[in-house]
Amino acid sequence: MNNLTNSENLSNSTPEKLEKARANVIKILQTRFKDVPEQVIQDINLLDDLLILEKLFNNSIIVADFEDFQNNLEKAMLKK
Repeated sequence: MNNLTNSENLSNSTPEKLEKARANVIKILQTRFKDVPEQVIQDINLLDDLLILEKLFNNSIIVADFEDFQNNLEKAMLKK
């Protein structure tokens, strides 16, 4: 059994994990909202913090509308 905590897992982020996390966020957005602006995709692809990407993934599932997601993405970009 793996005893790594979630934060330890996130600290071991590899380029592959980051790319998968980015792709997951984008896929959820495209599934929920159909048309995702290219700028939003570019902004997500600039993020290199797995913890932020994980939060955005969760957020992409629960937000009421795309505007709410964009607001959260803008906040995440400021932390970058």
